[in-house]
Amino acid sequence: MSKRHIKPLKLFFSSLWLGLLLLALTLWWRSGVALTETPILLGNWLDNVGLFNAALVYLVFYAVRPLVLFPATLLTVASGLIFGPWLGTLFTIIGENASANFGFALSRWLGRKAVASRLSEPLSNWDARLQENGLVAVLSMRLIRLPFDAVNFACGLTAVRHRDYAVGTFIGILPSLIGFVLLGGVVAPGVQNRALVVTLSSLFMLFGFGIANTLKRRDMARQVINNALEQTTAHGAKKPPEDADEPAGSAGRV
Repeated sequence: MSKRHIKPLKLFFSSLWLGLLLLALTLWWRSGVALTETPILLGNWLDNVGLFNAALVYLVFYAVRPLVLFPATLLTVASGLIFGPWLGTLFTIIGENASANFGFALSRWLGRKAVASRLSEPLSNWDARLQENGLVAVLSMRLIRLPFDAVNFACGLTAVRHRDYAVGTFIGILPSLIGFVLLGGVVAPGVQNRALVVTLSSLFMLFGFGIANTLKRRDMARQVINNALEQTTAHGAKKPPEDADEPAGSAGRV
């Protein structure tokens, strides 16, 4: 497809996306259903269609969820409620990663070139550093639980490699994902050892926050060291030679 046709296609798709989002918001507002009630209602509906169909509907809806900005956390909790803690974890890992990569790819296709062409020099340098350290950056953002869709779309507009984004997302979302699914699975029917499930949920969440805090401290320490090295280098470059102020004929004196 030629570049001449790509821009109108992006404009059409963006307009279609905006229309879909407004339609979804309108339908939700007119329904009178609170977002917090969604996991239970979704679970009641999917219980009537069988496990395979329920899993398929759940995965497809989770994957395209960025189009309507439906809260990912609610679907994650709903997974444990609907499928139980173990199958719920498996389905959510698939659905949440599909959702994250779909949002990233969509944002990159629609806006990356436009953003890259308008970056100032400082932002361009920051963008290049982000490309070099994309895996750690994405991993840190996921572990400290920055808004899910904001990370998806923002990373798509940067120079972060898709591979680094996908790996960082897959690893970074696991602790909180498992924690929230297990939390929802506590109230699922037929679950035994509910105390164990709650304990595991808490441990996974604490584990995620602990790793995020460690990465944050390491990044701060690295920035301090880099700043100190830059200042030392700059100071050394400006320092005059020791014999700069000596008279021209001083070299021959005894």
